[in-house]
Amino acid sequence: MFKINNYKKIVFAVAVIIILGVLAGQGALAGQLGDEIILKLGVVRDNAKLPTTNEPVVIVSKIIQGLLGVIAIVFFVLIIAAGFKWMTAGGNEETVTKAKKNIGNAIIGLLVVMFSYAITYFVLDVILNKSAV
Repeated sequence: MFKINNYKKIVFAVAVIIILGVLAGQGALAGQLGDEIILKLGVVRDNAKLPTTNEPVVIVSKIIQGLLGVIAIVFFVLIIAAGFKWMTAGGNEETVTKAKKNIGNAIIGLLVVMFSYAITYFVLDVILNKSAV
């Protein structure tokens, strides 16, 4: 008869195999969905008569703004994690102090990213308007 440990190992292995199978299928579906979304966004852009640009400056600006957005999300998550750490400190002053320091550092990082985004947006707007003249 199976021991409890062997049973748990078998159940865990089967669960991992099922999850990996589901995730592998999702990757293929996500690729198809991405292509359909891009096609439909192109139709919307054409119907709205929006300009299409393939200039390297525009592409680079979108990449930079996207990366800054991701970094901002990371700092926001750090703020939430530090807040959770503070709330679950249980009166431990050292943990509370570390959490406060982490919140302060994450807020500073978020402000730096926000200013970087604003500067990038302004500079690239000036560059694009100069090149259009």
